[in-house]
Amino acid sequence: MIHFNTAGSGIMSPETLSLMQAYLQEEVEAGAYETELNHSPVLDVEVYENIARLLGASARNIALFDGATKAWVTALEALTWSEGDRVLVTPYEYAGNLIALSTLQRLHGVVVDVMPLLSDGNLDLHWLARHMSAQVKLVSVVHVPSCCGIVNDIAAVGNLLRDFPCLYFVDACQSAGMLALDVQAIGCDVLTAAGRKFLCGPRGTGFAFLSERFLATARPRFTDLGRASVDVHGTVHRTLEDARGFEYAERNNAAVVGLNQAIKERLSKAYGTESERYRNLFERLATMPGINLIAPGTQHQGIIAFTHARCPATELVAYLRSRGVNGWPGYASHTPYFMLKQGHERFVRLSVNASNSVRDIDEVIALLSQL
Repeated sequence: MIHFNTAGSGIMSPETLSLMQAYLQEEVEAGAYETELNHSPVLDVEVYENIARLLGASARNIALFDGATKAWVTALEALTWSEGDRVLVTPYEYAGNLIALSTLQRLHGVVVDVMPLLSDGNLDLHWLARHMSAQVKLVSVVHVPSCCGIVNDIAAVGNLLRDFPCLYFVDACQSAGMLALDVQAIGCDVLTAAGRKFLCGPRGTGFAFLSERFLATARPRFTDLGRASVDVHGTVHRTLEDARGFEYAERNNAAVVGLNQAIKERLSKAYGTESERYRNLFERLATMPGINLIAPGTQHQGIIAFTHARCPATELVAYLRSRGVNGWPGYASHTPYFMLKQGHERFVRLSVNASNSVRDIDEVIALLSQL
């Protein structure tokens, strides 16, 4: 099997799988609570420290979730909103985030504005600078959208926003594990990511960086038991003032053990080793008859999106899968502001990570040449 669908979910390493299986086996043999106690150094300390290392952060600013969207929405809902508050997003915003923002529009009269793009597909930062005001409460940028491989300049956005009081959210769901991340250099207040994609961790894992400024302003809409207590008078006392106060108490500990291992593996390797293979596939697809690349912007990594003149996306992906190659027929509606304007409902998405070889690329090109 050749896997070009890491943007959907990466393939876990044998070591990650083995650790998760061993954890579940121990739960069966020793009991779930007892196993959790046995693994508390990993579950309560090490995983937070490793995520912090991955992001250039402190462990007290890391919270675990069961996915990137849960992390993003939890942070959004922890803010106090008033009528007329403005949120600025880009055309690459993920639909799941937009659904959460639509609730704020309906309940609180929040205004959502979409930042335009330059003619080359990059973000129009001059427009952003001109449209900043005291009413802008949040700016949200997706680092690498799931619809295409553009790498948005999140550090440039962060630098521009340093002089304004708004909060800055970065959705790094696809870029975590693909690109080096440093929240201090980015200047963001919240960064969210999934464990299952380019980090090649298990499904059902995600995390957030929550800055000190965010922690000082935000209050979780719900604080779970273990993060708060209730006294005899019914008064709730928050027992955690760091990022873990935003977590839910129940979690899949086997998956957390797997996430920790996947992050350790990512930390042990250099970034960019797959860049040459990505460029190889990108350039060969660009010259193939019938292939129309969807590649806005000037910086690209990880994800390649395209349509085929004669073969619908779902049929093309099914054809590849029948021959042992995984891809994905992406939904334009998942990045509606950009992709639906392109006139596509579905598109082919291939994603390249460090485990893909030149031989893998030769194979997929040969299969596409036969269409």
